Amino acid sequence: MMKKSLNKIYVIVPSAGIGTRFESEVPKQYAEINGVSILEKTINHFLNLEIFEQIIIPISPEDNFFEKLSVSKHTKIIKVDGGSTRSESVMSALEYIKENSLVVVHDAVRPYIHQKEIKFLVESFNPGEEDILAYGIPVYEALKKINQENLFVKKSVDRNKFYLAQTPQITTSHMLKNSLEDCFKENFQPNDESEAIEKTGGKIRILPGNRKNIKITVPEDIAEKTITNERVGNGFDSHRFQNGDGLMLGGVKVAYHKSFLAHSDGDIIIHALIDSMFGAVSLGDIGDHFPDTDKKWLNISGRELFEIAYNKVLEKGFSLKQIDIVVIMEKPKLSDYKSEIILSLSNLTNLEKDRIGLKAKTSEKMGFIGKKEGAAALVITRLEE
Repeated sequence: MMKKSLNKIYVIVPSAGIGTRFESEVPKQYAEINGVSILEKTINHFLNLEIFEQIIIPISPEDNFFEKLSVSKHTKIIKVDGGSTRSESVMSALEYIKENSLVVVHDAVRPYIHQKEIKFLVESFNPGEEDILAYGIPVYEALKKINQENLFVKKSVDRNKFYLAQTPQITTSHMLKNSLEDCFKENFQPNDESEAIEKTGGKIRILPGNRKNIKITVPEDIAEKTITNERVGNGFDSHRFQNGDGLMLGGVKVAYHKSFLAHSDGDIIIHALIDSMFGAVSLGDIGDHFPDTDKKWLNISGRELFEIAYNKVLEKGFSLKQIDIVVIMEKPKLSDYKSEIILSLSNLTNLEKDRIGLKAKTSEKMGFIGKKEGAAALVITRLEE
């Protein structure tokens, strides 16, 4: 009952740290993996899920890097001043939340969390049973208690009694705020949100986590992850023309005296894009998920289909990184619409425009396309785990 009354879910990604162990000219959250900053990778996992009200990013007042990220302009992103410690930054974010809500806190430098794990955390949280739910993993290595001065082992420790806490962690904003206030009164700086709630007598439950969800701490952590799990897919779609008032291509209506004959809006670019993504992650093809025998999909827009399809891809743990498109048709010419279509697809997929290629070709007057009876699209996509 209590969870149902908490209608809004916020995300806090504390990002004000400087990462002294990282030994870099930039804070570690802005170091890049395959050309994308760690922080941006992390934030995108949450932006791609519609369940969150807003994503609050506490950053240092001296930070000159965040505004350069494309995600900084997203309407769901709220920037607040961070503090000198993690807990102070989280408290700054909590001050923005005016009514008691669910709040998910995640480390800025854990970019390998999966969307399905985020959703499972939210679905599994029961405020009536636990005060905070946190991901954690068992300790498999031999565990030793040491003398910190000379590193001699004092004794071995039973590893079966220990878990390594991860993020994300979910609790309520009131619970976390009250716990942090109590910690501050005692001059205690908790290492994470679960420790703050533990300090004030709260109940913590661990949800079995994923070992791939590492916290990037030293440069070697990036080196290990530079080679990522990538998938490549290709898709194809074609439709005949019928009398109409324009063609939907990439979410843009292109002026023409005909339209596509199709069960949906016939957007061959988006349909081929969906097929390409599905192929890359072994989800079959567009007809398996959106059959033209089902009235449910009658006249549905390509944009709506994409959103449903992409959520299926995200649940498999993959996200889009690049799109290359070839449209084949004699008429109309696409030269005046290329920029608009790329912008439309950029907004739809959250990809930068320079990660979307669009080419228009003719069939040199051969076949049904050459006879101006229809058009086709080929799409290649690159996805990353």
